[in-house]
Amino acid sequence: MLLLDLSLAALEFERAIGEDFSARDHFFEALDLLSGFRGVEPWLFGGVAQVGWTAFQLSRYTGMQLKGLDRFDGMILDWITNFPDDHDVDLPSGLLGLGVYALSHPDPAVREKMTAQLVTVVESRAEHDEHGLFVRLAPYEARLRTRPEVVGHRDLGVAHGSAGLVSFLASLAMSGLPSAQRGEELLRSALGWLMHHRRPLEGTVYPHSVESRYEPSRSAWCYGDPGTAMALAVAARATGSAEVAAEARAVARAALTRPPERAKVMDACLCHGAAGLVWFGCAARAEWEPPEAADFVHHWSGYIHQQRADGPLHYLVRGGFHRDHSFLEGDLGAALAMLTLATGVPPAWAGRMLGAAVLPPEPRP
Repeated sequence: MLLLDLSLAALEFERAIGEDFSARDHFFEALDLLSGFRGVEPWLFGGVAQVGWTAFQLSRYTGMQLKGLDRFDGMILDWITNFPDDHDVDLPSGLLGLGVYALSHPDPAVREKMTAQLVTVVESRAEHDEHGLFVRLAPYEARLRTRPEVVGHRDLGVAHGSAGLVSFLASLAMSGLPSAQRGEELLRSALGWLMHHRRPLEGTVYPHSVESRYEPSRSAWCYGDPGTAMALAVAARATGSAEVAAEARAVARAALTRPPERAKVMDACLCHGAAGLVWFGCAARAEWEPPEAADFVHHWSGYIHQQRADGPLHYLVRGGFHRDHSFLEGDLGAALAMLTLATGVPPAWAGRMLGAAVLPPEPRP
């Protein structure tokens, strides 16, 4: 899967700089390696959906012909239809990642078939209270083994919780598909629930989860105000709500003005580190032009520069700091965030992260 990350990174450099970085060669090398594996899972990060999504981007930006998607589509539709109860309605390794694949698909019929079924699964998995719709973290094996205390938590973040669900449903509502109206109805309920749980605390607005609402969240894409602000901006676009737009701006400003020493940043990665904040700062500057964005981006890009000046970047995982070359938690993500800052070209991967709308590909002339 690292070769797929490399293909994406090469594509972004090709788009931004206009030079050949062998994006397609890396992609086909990845396909050759994957052809020898059995039991590859369907996920958008580390699975079949990542293969297909990367192919969609290569087709869109380089004209690469798409072949053999039927077997990917069949597997992903089957996973959506029979989505297991012990897996999350989330982005990296769950239902929303399959939804991003579906909304990015070049075939409108496939987009509708997958998204309609996905909405049915969300409806069956969601819980409701007087404030709206929400989902809980599922009891999958790895979580039961390593973090059993969070099973059942009502997560609020983009990666695993309500902010991600809101962003995805907003994209579905704007998709023009027959299932868009169902998505919009779910969106309004999920959005009301999320906004009810804002808990301003020590310079933050949204906590990590309802259960941890008395602890200030980190500043990150995966959890906390940076990712939530971007998700709310997508929802504001979908709903046309001035209230949601104002909330997105307020949450973004809270993230931009939070003292860096309180951000809980430990490394330079895209998921929960400085690269994610550089990307957020660039997105905030483009969306709202806040005066604080320049200093924010300068600080966190400087953090990455300083870390790199001390040697190869290391990233925090369970057990300590390690080298990592991947997109989400390693060097490629850090490089792509810095590329966005240097060139101003909006990244194709923003929708994959639910930090921007996931819109259908434009038909080729």
